[in-house]
Amino acid sequence: MNMQEIIRQTRAHFCLDCGKCTAVCPVNRFDPGFSPRLIVQKALSNEGGAYDDARIWSCVGCNMCTVRCNYNVSYVEMIRHLRMLSRENGTELVYSHGGVTESVMHMMGKDDIKQDRSGWLPADIQVKSPGDTAFFVGCAPYFDTIFKDLNVKLTDGTIGAMRLLNMAGIPFDLLDNERCCGHDLLLAGDSNGFVALGRNNVEELGARGIRKIITSCPECYYTLKVDYPRYVDGWNVEVIHITEVPEIFKLKGAAMKKIRAAFHDSCKLGRHFKMYDGTRNLLTSLAGAELCEMENNRENSLCCGASPWMFCGSVNKQIQDERLRQADATGADYMVTSCPKCQIHLTCAGMSGDGKYAGIKIVDLYHLAAQSLAQKDG
Repeated sequence: MNMQEIIRQTRAHFCLDCGKCTAVCPVNRFDPGFSPRLIVQKALSNEGGAYDDARIWSCVGCNMCTVRCNYNVSYVEMIRHLRMLSRENGTELVYSHGGVTESVMHMMGKDDIKQDRSGWLPADIQVKSPGDTAFFVGCAPYFDTIFKDLNVKLTDGTIGAMRLLNMAGIPFDLLDNERCCGHDLLLAGDSNGFVALGRNNVEELGARGIRKIITSCPECYYTLKVDYPRYVDGWNVEVIHITEVPEIFKLKGAAMKKIRAAFHDSCKLGRHFKMYDGTRNLLTSLAGAELCEMENNRENSLCCGASPWMFCGSVNKQIQDERLRQADATGADYMVTSCPKCQIHLTCAGMSGDGKYAGIKIVDLYHLAAQSLAQKDG
């Protein structure tokens, strides 16, 4: 895609140069040299190709800029395409964590790979196979191993979501050879790697006769619902988020010991889809927690500071530190999130923050809700 097509698709020619995008950008708050407005301006003038600007890799994709834009310029989409052009022109990238996450995604994109996708599954989870509905797990099982040093168990949230579906009587199958959805590869401009993952997922779903996917991961939800129809041939599957399943809200949990919880909105489920109430309703009605809203919440929620496993530096850590400070200021017992990557990044930041946020317990929403139901049944 050339620059003119990028400008047309992202509506960049509507930019009024007002600077609202830069004013709300979390990266700009700690790196004044980064400006969404200036990158758009550079793209419009085609100065230096725009994709040569190293700062295109600093964007965390939070979508705050687009939410504030009067003309809905799709800045995150522009960044993604500029990154594609940059990669095509030979830019060498720096991946965090030694590039292990990127390597895992590329391995899953190979046609002949075979995985053990259910070895971690507890015996009490009921799977209906064959069936036309699948639960899309995502990368939580891999993250558990990669980020073992953080003492996070991302599959607890995935298992919690599946237990909610079981208790609500919603049947689902699991895919033996499910691949990563490819969210991070596409955001990093790796369109070939993304399409390889998508193609394999299409083949797996087709072989199993799957027509509907339920997922609890916000990034999987966005990628499968928005990006797959645009980039992956043969994609014809209904995609729903678990909070769009009305039956789970009819469940009644036990009266847990009263806890106060600060809820952290993920960027994908929040600003990209404007889905704020379902997660909060699960937290207050099913998990029985008292909701403590942070200073920035709902559409104004701060990003966890994550990039697609790239260039995780001091700016990212400062964004995360600010979010932890806001959670701490509520006096809540827990910081609750529905996104595995938010849990990883905020946990990591809390551990590296000289112990000042050691009292903040970061937990998964679906794990907490399922615990409440388990107490009732027990």
